[in-house]
Amino acid sequence: MLNDFCGGREFFWHWVPPRGRSGGILLGVDLSVFVVESTQVGDFFVKFIVKNKCDGFRWVLMAVYGAAQPEHKDSFLAEFVNACSSETLPLLVGGDFNIIRSPEEKNNDRFDSRWPLLFNACSETLNLRELALSGRRFTWVSSAEVPTYEKLDRILVSTDWEQKFPISTVEALTRELSDHTPLLLDTGNAAHRGNNHLFKFELGWLTRWFP
Repeated sequence: MLNDFCGGREFFWHWVPPRGRSGGILLGVDLSVFVVESTQVGDFFVKFIVKNKCDGFRWVLMAVYGAAQPEHKDSFLAEFVNACSSETLPLLVGGDFNIIRSPEEKNNDRFDSRWPLLFNACSETLNLRELALSGRRFTWVSSAEVPTYEKLDRILVSTDWEQKFPISTVEALTRELSDHTPLLLDTGNAAHRGNNHLFKFELGWLTRWFP
């Protein structure tokens, strides 16, 4: 099924299965572009150490799915900090963090500052910067009659990763089956043109292509 999904190209895949109301993570890379040197899996992340075949640049690609339940958010943030602080290579972290960073990332005034303050403090401690999002303001919508919109999905990078790819952009694509908007990262690297897109995978897409 995954071979069909990636158009027959040789990909390396790893995943964390869903647990109750918490969604799973699926992370894959194109082996014609990258070498996967190692993998690490936690309760809330999948991490690859990869090497670009075109220039030998080594970096860390990490996908996260933050806890939706407040009672598990402390565990998620602790694991997030430990997983990132243990790395010395350039780092890119993306996914559904299930935490907004400011009141502007929500369409109503129901705002609890506790988790944004902790998340922002963790990001600053790790020296991670969020890449600006274009295309839309929010990335998630509730199913309520009067929906809540929030920005829960984002991509964070370390300074040395951004220095390597200084013109990277992140675009919010069209949301279809999922309540989340997929994000498309373009590094702008001509050497990877046609293969340089990293994207957030939504499990809902499988119901469209593989009923």
